[in-house]
Amino acid sequence: RTENGFAAMSLVCTHLGCTVEQEEDGFSCPCHGSEYSIDGSVLRGPAQKPLPTLRVEQNAEGHLTIYLD
Repeated sequence: RTENGFAAMSLVCTHLGCTVEQEEDGFSCPCHGSEYSIDGSVLRGPAQKPLPTLRVEQNAEGHLTIYLD
């Protein structure tokens, strides 16, 4: 949750597509060791690109929809 509502990001490592795991202060890739900050920025490679953000919308009933665009 953010100041402006909700945020979401992909948990697919931008290096070779493994699923990253949440750590105390961000995310790490169990396959090749890439590390990402809590906002998805690359802290350590081999990944070169951040985790992509996803579009999130909340309807009038409070339900969230996450778009993979």
